[in-house]
This record gives sequence, C-alpha cells and structure tokens, in this order.
Amino acid sequence: MPQINDAFYEQLYARKKTIREYGIQALIFIVTIVLSMISFTFCITNIKGFGLIMGFLCICILVYFGYKLFMKLDVEYEYIYLNGEIDVDKIICRSERSRLITAKAVDFEQFGEYNEATKAKVDGMPVNKRIDVRSNKTDKLYYAVFNHREYKKTLLIFEPEERILEDMKRHIQRSVWH
Repeated sequence: MPQINDAFYEQLYARKKTIREYGIQALIFIVTIVLSMISFTFCITNIKGFGLIMGFLCICILVYFGYKLFMKLDVEYEYIYLNGEIDVDKIICRSERSRLITAKAVDFEQFGEYNEATKAKVDGMPVNKRIDVRSNKTDKLYYAVFNHREYKKTLLIFEPEERILEDMKRHIQRSVWH
C-alpha cells in the first residue's frame, strides 16, 4: 500500500498500429467475409431442412471469431511505478490484461536512452528475453538490462514519462545510467 512519501505513478498509452498490423486486420476482415459467404452457401445448398438456420449460425460464429481476432491487435500498455519498481502490463482490446514484467530499478545493469547511437549495441546484446513496449508514436525510448528471476537476462524497451524517469534516477546507480 502506498505511503504518503511514496512515488506512485501510472502511465497508460495505446500502441499505434503499424502498416503490417493494418494489413493483417484487413486480411482478417476479408477472410471472415469470404468464409461466411462460402459456409452460408454450402449450408443452404447441402443441408436440407435446417440449411438456412445452419448458414446463419455459421455466419454468426465466423463473424464472432473474426471480430475477436481483429481486436487482438488493439493493444495498450500500462506502467505502474512505485518507489523504483515498475510493473508493465499489456491490455488487449481494453479488456484482457496480462502482466509482462515487474522490474526494480536497483537491479538495472544498464539503462539509457534507446536511440540511433545505442540501438546497434542494445539490439546486439545477448539476452534471454526481449520486451518491447513502444507505442510507435515517439522517439523518446529508453532501455533497461537486468536479471529477472524467471527470464534471467532481460532487455526492456519502454517509454516512461518524465516523472517516472526522475524518480528512477534516485534508484539507479550512476555507473548504470548511460
């Protein structure tokens, strides 16, 4: 439970879809329509008596699953920061939440801005787990390398707000900040 002097911040942002993700959504939409038409036609022509009902049932099922798959690409990330510990959650379709990772700033072995100068070095690091939670909207990215109890050597690429960064500076060793 946060105390009066605790630094507690929440940050929520939606990830901007890439061209590839828009293409996948368009493909899901087209495949759903085509499969619905094929299954409806098949049911009407090959099933006697209940063909119309089965055709509508197939359409409903296909549209439902097509919609669920389509919405899986609607992603938001939330950071919950409390006194040097950050929890990163992934929220899909504003309803399904999953914890990606919890990290303590004191455990960071390397930390710094993720830009063109550091990108090659950071991307070439031997790590067991890479967690990339960028929004695709801003260039102000940061990276942290740390040992996680479950994933071992972990790389986190994220977009903390200025107020989170300011408090992190109190918890990260100076030799780690690049």
